[in-house]
Formats: sequence, structure tokens, C-alpha cells
Amino acid sequence: MASSVKALARWLVVVACLRLLSVYIGIFNPEYFRTKLIDLRPDLVNDLYGRLFATWTMLTCGLCLICARNPTNAAVYGATLLSFVVALVHFVTELLVFKTMSIKGAATPLIIAGLSTLWMGAGWNYYTFHSKQPAAVPSGSDQAANGPVQDSIADKDKEQ
Repeated sequence: MASSVKALARWLVVVACLRLLSVYIGIFNPEYFRTKLIDLRPDLVNDLYGRLFATWTMLTCGLCLICARNPTNAAVYGATLLSFVVALVHFVTELLVFKTMSIKGAATPLIIAGLSTLWMGAGWNYYTFHSKQPAAVPSGSDQAANGPVQDSIADKDKEQ
């Protein structure tokens, strides 16, 4: 695995760990969201908000871990990238449109989602196309060795 692929995988594991912390906070301490995250409109945060946030975050944590395991899988890579885009849009709209967050509350999630979106968006072709190992092409000797096996399978099909 190339060093940049390893770096991305490590970053995704770090982000997944941070997201697990958010899951814990959402379930067991939603008060934190009232005071530190949604700090301009804490009246909008309740226990249900915390659990909903935790559920979404657990899903995105799983995506990060799956993508860290195989960042060259285009479908998983795309879903993980989309999760960062959704998080970025969510926090930007909460900050600028709905005005429920201060820049202090939004800074950390915006930095993580923003850097991840930029890194994964810019690296799409590299990670999903160029990092894959080429498929092994059977040599002439492999085909010769497998030829009789294929013929015997065809003979068994004819007998049935």
C-alpha cells in the first residue's frame, strides 16, 4: 500500500475515533451539545437530538473504518466522502443560515469535515483508480494447466 493510502487510512481511523467520542457524548451527555456545539440556541437541543446525532455519527464512523480498511473501493470511498460533505454542509448551515452555532462551536467539526472533504475529493482518482493493483493476467502455462480442468467440467455438464 502506498504511503499516501496509508496516511488516508490512518486519518480515517483518527476521525472514526473522534466520531465514536461524539457518539458517546450524544447518548450519555447531550448537555455537552447544548453548551459547546449548539451554543447559540441550546433550547433546541434535547435528549432525542443527542441520540439522533449519535446514530448518524455511528453510521459515519463505520464508513470511515470500512474505507480505512480498503480506500481503493470506489463505492465505499464515495459513500465516506459523501458523509464528510453532508457533515460539512450541516455545520456550515447551522453556523451561517440557522445561526445555532458560534464559530467556536463549529470550528472543530468544520476543520475535520473540510479537510477530509478536500483530501478525499482531490484524491478520488488516485485512491480509487490508480492505487489498485493490476489484475493478474494468466500466462500461457496457466491456461494450459487449467485447460484440462475446464474441459473436464464441460464433459461433466454434458453427461448430466
